Amino acid sequence: MAKILGFLGLSSVLLYFYTLYEVWHIFGFWRIVATTLVSIVGGLVIQFYGTGRSETDGAVIFNPKEWPKFLGILVYIAVGYYLYDFLDKKQNLTDWDYYFGLIYLGLCSLLPIVMALFKLIRDRNDYVKFADGIISYKDNSRFESFQIENIKSCGTSGKDLELKFKDQTSHIIPISAMNFNARDIIALMAEINGRIAIDEVNSEGEKSEE
Repeated sequence: MAKILGFLGLSSVLLYFYTLYEVWHIFGFWRIVATTLVSIVGGLVIQFYGTGRSETDGAVIFNPKEWPKFLGILVYIAVGYYLYDFLDKKQNLTDWDYYFGLIYLGLCSLLPIVMALFKLIRDRNDYVKFADGIISYKDNSRFESFQIENIKSCGTSGKDLELKFKDQTSHIIPISAMNFNARDIIALMAEINGRIAIDEVNSEGEKSEE
């Protein structure tokens, strides 16, 4: 078993470096560096621009905006098309290099774009809502709600949020599957913890009056 794992590990390393060599050979080192940097900027737009906090009839709703994510997807599409156009027009490519470039673009550009569009459409109506002392959320067809007074704290659990309750139980809000970006998550955590703190102050005030 150890020999098999060692062979698979070595094969993976060799495949990685061979792929890197072929990509640089076909597209050019600086072209890959430049398009990678552009893609990173597109990713930052998705993660840190825009927030979906709104207030309606006394309720606060976090429904992440789609347009920053769509803008980031457009950046990925532009990068993918640029590399495809370069590949299609490049002279003196062997058939192997050409089809290798197509496979690379399909796996590393087209597939992520299709997945991102699918998630954007699937999760566009997901939200977290605060109203009348209750926090609720919708994740596609799943709906959950909790009394804020029963929540002890809110933190992260991987890419999701974890609510910890006063009865020592917990619940995960799957925001990683709800179109929330990094800025949305930070704002949502601040909202939850702020409401928990307000509820604790109100509870202590009621006890003092008694």
